This record gives sequence, C-alpha cells and structure tokens, in this order.
Amino acid sequence: MAQLPKFLIADDPVTDPENEYIFHTEKPRFFAKRVEEDEETAYIDIIHEIDNVEEFYRSAPEKKQELLEQLEDWYYSYMEWLEDDGEEEEDEE
Repeated sequence: MAQLPKFLIADDPVTDPENEYIFHTEKPRFFAKRVEEDEETAYIDIIHEIDNVEEFYRSAPEKKQELLEQLEDWYYSYMEWLEDDGEEEEDEE
C-alpha cells in the first residue's frame, strides 16, 4: 500500500458545505479546520482527535506547535494552489 500524504483535505458538500477539514494521517491522527474569529482573525485548530494529541506530545509540547505551523503552511499553500488553478482555467476559456 502506498504511503498517504501527511495532510489531506476532507469535505462534505452534501451535509456540511460550509466547512473544509484537514486530516492529519500520521500519529497523532486528527481533523483540523480553519476557524475564523472575525474578518481579520483566523487560525487552524484541531477539532476532532482520533489519537490523543496532548498525550502524544506530553514530553515535547513544542512539537505540537511545530506540527500546527506545518499544517497551517500546507493549508495556505493549498489555498494558493486552488486560486492559481482557477486562474489557469479562466485563461483557457
């Protein structure tokens, strides 16, 4: 079996079209999403744990913060890719 990517996008356009989730496939496995507090403040946060994240990083809490920063960088790169892909499709028309 092929190795899964570290992060995957998950969405449910039928029952939850407003949200897009990020699945962390390696231990500790969890779902995260972009949370908007207001128009100027947004961040990525863990919303559902499959594995206990706090327990996993108990001896090195800074590693959890590093992972969340990686996840955020990956997500914003993904969003840029979506924008670029949309622009290419418009150019082809």
